[in-house]
Amino acid sequence: MPKEISVRELEDVVNNVDDIEPMIVKRKNKKDLLVISLEQYEKDVFFNKLEKSKKQYKEGKVHSARTAFKELREKYGY
Repeated sequence: MPKEISVRELEDVVNNVDDIEPMIVKRKNKKDLLVISLEQYEKDVFFNKLEKSKKQYKEGKVHSARTAFKELREKYGY
């Protein structure tokens, strides 16, 4: 569960911590912002794309590289 902090606490946390764990920042006592490390964000994006591609593969929504390049050569005369 992400830690909840105020906007004022955010600067102290960011300046004094080497490894940022997910945090929810409150503004005016309302949850307003989620802070995660860039590394965690990139990992999440990668895994989301991987899951999407696995689903597409299972659904047969894939093309062989040979077919894809053949269509590109025909379309662009390459």
